[in-house]
Amino acid sequence: MATKYRIEPAGSAFVVIDDAGEQVGTYPTENLAKQDIERCLKEDAMYETAKQLVDFAIKTHMQMFRVDRAVSRYWIGSAMEVV
Repeated sequence: MATKYRIEPAGSAFVVIDDAGEQVGTYPTENLAKQDIERCLKEDAMYETAKQLVDFAIKTHMQMFRVDRAVSRYWIGSAMEVV
């Protein structure tokens, strides 16, 4: 699910707010606020893709070694620390 961002004027500046109501940043121009929204959307997509890749790795590890999710998650996490 894509996160929605909005821009609200704040005096002479522009504030970017996420769908949880958290302020992402304040910018002197609306164009800079829009650029930051693009950055946020890219980071959101990278995070979601990484979560999917880790989930796939855990599920594959579970099948290969016939272990539960907690065990697979432990080993995948341990391996990520040294990569």
